[in-house]
Amino acid sequence: MWKKALVLAALAAAAPAQAGAPATLAVTGVDRSHPGVVGIAVRYDGCRRASFRLMPTCARPGEWVVAAGVTVTRARREALIELRDDLGWLTDRRLPCQARGLAVQMLDGTSVVASAEVPMDMPAPRALTAAPPPQPEPLVPGLAVVGHKLRSPQTKMSEAGLTWSLSNHVTLNLSYERTAYAPLMPRDHDDGIMTGVKLGF
Repeated sequence: MWKKALVLAALAAAAPAQAGAPATLAVTGVDRSHPGVVGIAVRYDGCRRASFRLMPTCARPGEWVVAAGVTVTRARREALIELRDDLGWLTDRRLPCQARGLAVQMLDGTSVVASAEVPMDMPAPRALTAAPPPQPEPLVPGLAVVGHKLRSPQTKMSEAGLTWSLSNHVTLNLSYERTAYAPLMPRDHDDGIMTGVKLGF
């Protein structure tokens, strides 16, 4: 009988010590062996109904939670947190929270009772500069035939010619013009061959 009383007394003395023990949390491993998935293993103590969440550590304080799946093995006091391996968006300079790292928080109800940093490097911040516009394709020299007719009460003119594009900036023109009316002056005639150079900048 006295042995049972001694055991009960020992349990009663140990119960307050266990109830007052601080909650502890430690990251035991980071697994990136599966493509596109990051697994974070943790071990905890001092909390019977523990829940977990993953938080980015930011320069500015705030409640930012990273979407992740959590599997808790209470018999072993272990938990596994899994998330997608696309953490580049967390370091975007346009976000209010530019993450410097990740931390696992353990909650008892709605209160945070322990926290542990995740030993994992974050991706470098993405550049905000816009990509340069694509270079225009070089123009292959080409030969084209052009022509048009002009009619008015005082004149009638036809033109036909060739256009040779040497580049995006230089074009050569060779055309023949002919009018259907006599010139106004004896030595002034509108018929003939005309050449020209078109320059672009």
